[in-house]
Amino acid sequence: PTFAWDNEGHMAVAYVAYQHLNAATKDRVDQLLRLNPDYRLWKASVPNGTSAARRKMLIFMMAATWPDLIKRKPGYTDDGTDRGNRPDGASSSQNIGYADHLHHKYWHFVDKPFSTDGTPLPALPTPNVETQIAAFRSVLASNDPDKKKSYDLVWLEHLVGDIHQPLH
Repeated sequence: PTFAWDNEGHMAVAYVAYQHLNAATKDRVDQLLRLNPDYRLWKASVPNGTSAARRKMLIFMMAATWPDLIKRKPGYTDDGTDRGNRPDGASSSQNIGYADHLHHKYWHFVDKPFSTDGTPLPALPTPNVETQIAAFRSVLASNDPDKKKSYDLVWLEHLVGDIHQPLH
């Protein structure tokens, strides 16, 4: 049997990313993560006596799992076609922050077709992991509201982990 990427893999990728952030950026991402609906749960799971700096890092790591956790949360639903794995319509590209209760499973990957004989290939479904990483980075660098940036930050953390998983 093989083990999927799961939470541990996402948190490992987030840990590596966190090591590359400067102090000001760490403070900023901490501010943004406080806006996530699950922030209190993450904070409560950090052992008492953990330093403030380490607590912020652990919460950053836990935040990377949020887009998978909502797949099992009440109130969130599949969208798209093929059991939610293919985008379908305007809601597929919406970026409205935490008011969005769609799973957006197709944001987690991109299936790139190939041909060994030159057969024409279908267009890539969009949005996908590549388009969303670009979209979320753009929002984080913009003047959009912090609530939207918070949502985009946890998605960005997660999707960067997804693209580092072989065959995701």
